[in-house]
Amino acid sequence: MLNKIQPSIRNARQARQAFFALAISALSFASCKDDKGNIKPDDGNPATEDKAFLPNKDEVYTYRISDSDGSKSSSTMKVVSVKDSSGISVYNIENEIKEGNVYVTTRNRAFSKDGVTTYELFYEDAINSLYANTEEFATIEKVTMKGFPQKQVMENKGTVGSNITFSKEPMEIGLELLIPIDENDSIEADLETKITYLDGKATKQETITTPAGTFNCTKWEYKYEMYLKLSSLFIPVEEKEFVYNVELWTAPGIGIVKTVETSDDDVSTTELQKITK
Repeated sequence: MLNKIQPSIRNARQARQAFFALAISALSFASCKDDKGNIKPDDGNPATEDKAFLPNKDEVYTYRISDSDGSKSSSTMKVVSVKDSSGISVYNIENEIKEGNVYVTTRNRAFSKDGVTTYELFYEDAINSLYANTEEFATIEKVTMKGFPQKQVMENKGTVGSNITFSKEPMEIGLELLIPIDENDSIEADLETKITYLDGKATKQETITTPAGTFNCTKWEYKYEMYLKLSSLFIPVEEKEFVYNVELWTAPGIGIVKTVETSDDDVSTTELQKITK
């Protein structure tokens, strides 16, 4: 019966999406909170002022996520609360990612201090993401996690050459799974993953058009590495390594306008569809 349904990294697409949900959440830094004037190209000149990359409290941002295999999903981002902590406004941001009938909700904490904006992804959000994305094909028996909270830090000036940096420790997640192979039998398997973000920079400024409108954007470029290992007593060990090149466009008062993640022939595009109150 093992010949009928063998668990596989190639076939267990939902498992990979669980970790991509984490990646999407960790990358969800958003708009400047000051005026909504367009960014003007700086031609490499120094910034004249710092701007905090924080979401607008009164708007909801809806995105479409399209993968090169033809699959589509959507993401909605909004600020659920803003609290004062020692004179610093701390934003609690919610992201809901939907694919078919599966919903994954993650929450970030964000704040600006000393010329940089910091976003944090917490352990609890990772757990919710994993359970939501694996329950359709397996039961999670045990979870082990390292590398949380995961941090993303951006220089507020946002001009060409500005830095975007990440936690030096990668996210490491181990799952002990029980995978049904037919109505009566299941097998045990272990799925390990590691996601490592590599620091990047703002590389240029350009105009981007999406269904939500036309925006003058800053373009950021960086990479992340993903490692997956699936093992069981009943199947050969499978290991996969991916390096994703990320191009990301942001605009003040809007936040993320578009992202393109590329690894060999695998391309995932996230694009702003609409902004609502």
